[in-house]
Amino acid sequence: MAKDESIDGGESGSDRQDRHRSKVEYPPVLNGADYLLEVVTRLSGEPTPRDLKYAVLHLQAGTEVLLKARLVQEHWSLVFSNPAQANWEEFNRGSLTSCTTKEAINRLRHIARVKIDDRAEKAITTLADTRNALQHYGLSMSAMAVEAQAAKVLDFLLTFINTHLLPHLNSTEAVPVEVLMVSIRQKVRGIEKLVSTRLNGLRDALAPYRDTTVVCPDCAQLALVIGEPISCMFCYQQWVRPQAAAEQYAWIVLGQDTEAAVTNGDPSPVRSCPLCTDFALVLHAKTAGGASKGTPLCFGCGHAFGPLIDCEGCGEVIEAPGWNDLPYCPECTTATFGQL
Repeated sequence: MAKDESIDGGESGSDRQDRHRSKVEYPPVLNGADYLLEVVTRLSGEPTPRDLKYAVLHLQAGTEVLLKARLVQEHWSLVFSNPAQANWEEFNRGSLTSCTTKEAINRLRHIARVKIDDRAEKAITTLADTRNALQHYGLSMSAMAVEAQAAKVLDFLLTFINTHLLPHLNSTEAVPVEVLMVSIRQKVRGIEKLVSTRLNGLRDALAPYRDTTVVCPDCAQLALVIGEPISCMFCYQQWVRPQAAAEQYAWIVLGQDTEAAVTNGDPSPVRSCPLCTDFALVLHAKTAGGASKGTPLCFGCGHAFGPLIDCEGCGEVIEAPGWNDLPYCPECTTATFGQL
């Protein structure tokens, strides 16, 4: 046997010593940037389902690391779930209970005075929902949907790193991050070009459906056409059940939880449609051709309504009556006043 050859596979003693001496050493900002490099690498070319899975997981992890790295630069206690109970030893050991991503954004805005607009917050929130669905319930999303979501978050993070993190690092910390950023930017440009090219190619196809086109909960593009079937022209996601599509749209896109509203006794963002009776009428849908305040749109029959009111008898939604009509649905009109 050769002098340096081991009996368990040929690994030399020096190799084993090198392995024992090596250690994981990723400062927070470098760690976050490394996550992003992994994301854009997996999304480049023709990503496999496994690539898409880990792109979502790594992007969410990288986002949390980078947001909280900026909080630490402001003050280490701000990453604790309850800063009043912050403990230096726990922070040093990494055994702390840290704040949520939403809390991190609020603290960055109101304590560190970092500008994070609503569009960026929405992209980060949508990503978190996608990651939770993937982690806990399983998830079926197209490559286009994942790439579109990722492009929005990556666009924000690249500016965030450059503007709010790198200036606070010394040269030893900053150089390896900047090296990674060169590769990340190159790959992000490819993803953004793919998304924009596909959107531009859909303009003519979407034009006839402006009044029934809304933002897709999966890919966050204004390309979900309400019809038969309910289908996104960008990412090809389809919904079989109108109620499920309406509730998912209200929750993910509008931030309105139907179940929570009912539980709390608040008005539901999704109601029964006056025409088809499906529980799939979104009261304030943001359509491509609608008013900024929102349009009542049924995800069941695809009808876009004008002004609506609640029937004074049963409380169901009805079209606003004319000046000489009664504020009741047909059933309540008959029950209250007889056959008119």
